[in-house]
Amino acid sequence: MERNGRMEPQRAAFFDVDYTVLADNSASLFVRYLRRQGKVGLLTILNTLYYLARYKLNLLDFERLAERETMRYAGQPEREMIELCDRWFRELVVEQIYPEAAALIRDHREKGEPVALLSAATVYLVRPLAEHLGVEHYLCNRLEVVDGLFTGKLLRPICYGAGKVTLAEAFCREHGLELSNSRYYSDSITDLPVLARFGEPVTVNPDPLLRREARRRGWPILEFQRPPGVLGRARSGK
Repeated sequence: MERNGRMEPQRAAFFDVDYTVLADNSASLFVRYLRRQGKVGLLTILNTLYYLARYKLNLLDFERLAERETMRYAGQPEREMIELCDRWFRELVVEQIYPEAAALIRDHREKGEPVALLSAATVYLVRPLAEHLGVEHYLCNRLEVVDGLFTGKLLRPICYGAGKVTLAEAFCREHGLELSNSRYYSDSITDLPVLARFGEPVTVNPDPLLRREARRRGWPILEFQRPPGVLGRARSGK
């Protein structure tokens, strides 16, 4: 890209996933899917709602929770998780995609701008979502796998908070990009430090805490409408 006779670093667009590309939280959707199949009980649903509430208030120790949840899968075949999540995506998640988010992603791609999903969700959600949207790059949480089995360990850096910035910076170095010339779309106050590192932070249906910060800092606020036929609470926070 050239401006005033000087070549500027190419810009990229990064998207959070939960409540930004999707109209719901992926962890909540996954637990609901398992509940429908009789694989988890009501207590798991209630625990998920509790942790989600703490997450929205920016009170959750995400790293500790993620490590504990990852341990539950130690010794299980990765292939089974891939197949389960692919079915889950087709049957429940795909209908949760905001049309506006899909259109924005298409617009960035048509302009020749690299697009990446930058999410605290695991690769087992983010990969099928990225493939569905035609997004080549996705930075997210990954579980250690040895000989096709989960070890129970979460790979570093964890894609949350400062870890998101680390992964985004590494991606930019690899592709000749700059965060200061790139855009990040997110809904959550937990992403405030990440949004602040980008040259073009954009909030999407921000939660009340992030909405207040966005207004104070003069950041754009986009309002996406829930996909037709999808029930649930709106995230406008107005």
